[in-house]
Amino acid sequence: MKLYLFLLCSIAITAAAVPVTDGLILHFDAGDITGLSDGDNISEWQDSATGDTAVGDAYPQAGTGAPTYKTNVINGLPAVRFSRVEEDVLVSSDFALPEPSNGLTVFIVCKGGASGNVERAAQIGSSNGTASHLMGLDVSSNTSGCRYNNGFSLTAADANPVEAGQFHIGVRQMPDGGTHSELFYSCNDLEAENIQANNPSNAITFDKYNNDITLGCGRGPDGQWYPDFYEGDLAELIVYNQQLLTSEMQIVGDYLSQKYNLPFTTEEILIDETGGETIVLEGGFSDIVNVSVSSSPGSSPIEITPQGTLDPRQILISPSSITIDSGNWQDIHSFTVTAVDDDFMERPVHDTTIKFDIQTDTSSPYYGMESPEIWVDIEDNDCGSQGFSRQDLNLDCSVDLIDFYLFADEWLACGVPDPECQPALLN
Repeated sequence: MKLYLFLLCSIAITAAAVPVTDGLILHFDAGDITGLSDGDNISEWQDSATGDTAVGDAYPQAGTGAPTYKTNVINGLPAVRFSRVEEDVLVSSDFALPEPSNGLTVFIVCKGGASGNVERAAQIGSSNGTASHLMGLDVSSNTSGCRYNNGFSLTAADANPVEAGQFHIGVRQMPDGGTHSELFYSCNDLEAENIQANNPSNAITFDKYNNDITLGCGRGPDGQWYPDFYEGDLAELIVYNQQLLTSEMQIVGDYLSQKYNLPFTTEEILIDETGGETIVLEGGFSDIVNVSVSSSPGSSPIEITPQGTLDPRQILISPSSITIDSGNWQDIHSFTVTAVDDDFMERPVHDTTIKFDIQTDTSSPYYGMESPEIWVDIEDNDCGSQGFSRQDLNLDCSVDLIDFYLFADEWLACGVPDPECQPALLN
């Protein structure tokens, strides 16, 4: 197995294209730097992302140091070395974010900071004002995660996956409007790290214009550098103006893992709900649940069968099963979930669950895996175009004195007004 991964790595080095390009806006790869020898100062790091409107070429700044180009740093590939003492930075100023409402997904391959202090390997977004309009990539060896200009989302000191002087693959994702507590951050896999936010309810709003990307540190609202200069080697930074699916993040993580011979998630069954949830309407729209795997199943195909587990009479799932093998494992496989259009009077939104049965040979690394249940919200249509009202307590498609009576009767039965006392009627 180790030999097989090594061969994949050797192939990947010659194929430098990022495998997921939808939403790709910025790409800094030390391997794309040309014309320099080991130890030369960098006067420009070009953004190699193509087909987008964000021009991210980064340059040294007056009054700061310039990082150096270093050859044969990781798996035979170069990196850009930043010195904290020299205050090395590279900056790309005033680029436009194509779709601010799509938020950001960011991958970084770099060493953990070696100073023992706060270190920002990069900062992306607008530093203007005191609200959150940016993501600062903290790769410190004591805590790591993200810093903003009004708070942070960081791991605990005793649970930091980043080690000083050691390369890692970091993944960060933040939706536009997401709060500091909603940051997705993982290291060398796609299992979310347990982060602690000092201002958990502060929300991120990404701007279309006046965005910067700074490599090696970050600026504050006053335009001055934070004292968070990076001490380490940066090999690659990939920025998406998109909330990548889990399966897409896995593909990019695998690409970086093979390219740099770094660990990343091994065998996983990946389940993606459209928009993060599954919602269907009786007699109306269906929804899609995507299923994929993180690595080839080799000679042991995997059969995945969806099963309704809470109230299976409420939904139909197509196809009834899918088989993933060595020929199609890189594909995303979709199940369509449709509500059964029954004549029963139910709640405006009722639900059921789906679980996926996974069958494969006992010799497969996927053998014995179990999927989590996912919830399906079902919107009812049995009151026609007028729809259901939550106040229709007796489910007769009208709100009248009978419903008021039922509400009052339940209220009085509780003795003390308390919404928790009437779950059957109010939920």
